[in-house]
Amino acid sequence: MREGISSFDLAVIVRELSSFIKGTRINKIYQINRKILLLKLRVPRGDSLQLLIEAGKRIHITSYDFEKPKKPPVFCMALRKYLENGIIENIAQYDFERIAEINVRRGGQNYRLIIEFFEDGNIILVDSENKILQALTYRRMRDRNILRGEDFKYPPQRGKDPRCLSLKEFYKIRDFGQMEVVRALTRFLGVGGFYAEEILLRGGVDKNKPCSSLSDEELKIIFDNISHLILQVESEKYKPCIFIDENGELIDVAPFPLKRYADFSSLEIESFNKALDEYYARITVKKRAELTEKTVEREVSKLKRILEKQEKSLKELKSKAEVYRQIGNTIYSHLYDLDFLINRIMREKKEGRDWSEISGTLLKEKDDAITPSKYFVSINPKTLMLQVSVDGNTFDLNLKMSAQENAAEYYRKAKKAKDKIEGIKKAIEQTMK
Repeated sequence: MREGISSFDLAVIVRELSSFIKGTRINKIYQINRKILLLKLRVPRGDSLQLLIEAGKRIHITSYDFEKPKKPPVFCMALRKYLENGIIENIAQYDFERIAEINVRRGGQNYRLIIEFFEDGNIILVDSENKILQALTYRRMRDRNILRGEDFKYPPQRGKDPRCLSLKEFYKIRDFGQMEVVRALTRFLGVGGFYAEEILLRGGVDKNKPCSSLSDEELKIIFDNISHLILQVESEKYKPCIFIDENGELIDVAPFPLKRYADFSSLEIESFNKALDEYYARITVKKRAELTEKTVEREVSKLKRILEKQEKSLKELKSKAEVYRQIGNTIYSHLYDLDFLINRIMREKKEGRDWSEISGTLLKEKDDAITPSKYFVSINPKTLMLQVSVDGNTFDLNLKMSAQENAAEYYRKAKKAKDKIEGIKKAIEQTMK
């Protein structure tokens, strides 16, 4: 699938649009997104048309509705100021380049809306004195500037105009030497890689062949195929097609059948404008569906991660609640011994003994399996926490609290964990809905 339009495509579009929009009045201008404009046009006989312009990509009449922003951007407001209620006098392609110009007359003033379809594209409003009034994108470049108030300059010509090319001039492509002919065509004529390949494919010339080794016969064949494409455009012998692959997917759109898609099905459309409209409408719907699918997948993945995290938290809290409950039970089972140990430590400290002395004495008694010293593990002087090991459970006791108060604290922690468990269970239920 190609992105954007070529010089050949634009030549056809402009010719068709000229018959559709010449003499229409610009009734309203909308900016759908950063790059897309929608011009509501009123035909003299009373009918209305919608002209869609996407910088860098496409321009055509559309029959589809678009969601319009409630607040128009600054660029849109400027276009409304100068162009609304203006009459479209002409639309033209500049020098077979990927540039279209719409000439608008409003209130005795003439304006040009210049649409560039190369690279990222641009839309530029120019007054009758060739001064830039407004641009979708302002930029400074090596060969020109797009800045408000400056003269508008066209970009440097990408290559020779194929419409004005003679066979003798075309022979000069050999000057590109060892460069592949497909690359040389894009530089020599500026027709773009897509149509350069199509021209060579129609002529049966290897696209990778060096220019210097092209025979007179091959050059004549290439030249004739270029001339044939030009003739198809200028004689308006179009046969617009949407090309479809074996899976029923749209792969491209063109103003005439293409050799590169000879093995695919094609859907003939009455005009290239309508073909573009249908093609992009279907592609847009597909992209939106894919985007929606990806969004759903991301959301499902996100919910799975949340669920995994919640289930992990639930498991950890259940484990904590059980541990705290067991510690509380253990303290109560050895309430007298642990209370005695706490009181003894605090008493000896008040009597002036160092923490290291107290710990040393308790460890010696522990070695002799004296109760309750046998439960002693360590003391943290900074936090005043006593670590004990009872019935296979190692836990801390606050030396500022009694054994009963310590047990109550562990039961409180167990209850708090249980309360959190209930909250997480509810959260899991919400996640799974």
